Amino acid sequence: MRRDVLRPRRGPPGWLRVGAYVLLLLLVQGVLSRLGDAAGLSAPDLFLLTGAALAWRLKPAWALAGAYSAGLIQDLLGGGVLGLHAAGVMGGALLVLGVRRYMADSGPLQAVFTVLLAVAGQWLMFLLLTYWLRSTLVTLDLLRGALPTLLLGTLLVFPLWERVVSWAFGPRTGPEEGLG
Repeated sequence: MRRDVLRPRRGPPGWLRVGAYVLLLLLVQGVLSRLGDAAGLSAPDLFLLTGAALAWRLKPAWALAGAYSAGLIQDLLGGGVLGLHAAGVMGGALLVLGVRRYMADSGPLQAVFTVLLAVAGQWLMFLLLTYWLRSTLVTLDLLRGALPTLLLGTLLVFPLWERVVSWAFGPRTGPEEGLG
């Protein structure tokens, strides 16, 4: 058993920290979205980073449920197709869970790989839903215009947001802890 698990956490209780995290998530995502819209760029997806962070910290079923919930909150607040972002965030978390066992739990390579997998999983889910619904939710122009800036912005924000996630949900578990 790890030593930090035995030591009591300092600061507010866990539920209060998670509540503060949700409020901070909504505030920061809103500000980044407004700034991105003004600049004509896609804002980093903090809801997706939350889903990826849950994939590193929780058992797979709970991580997917938490990621879906985070995406559903994004859908409820943003409008559009209800469940689209929920499925996308869950798809990103699913890809992160798929390689969690095979990666070390820290370092810049793991951070970049986490963001790449989460964004790839999200957009693969968007493409699957677009095909299934026979709609034009995702177009080639959207992929060319939004995806590169979204990926770059999410990569740039990840290190700072990872600290916020660690404060709210605790440190990452090891690659194989909690998977079985």
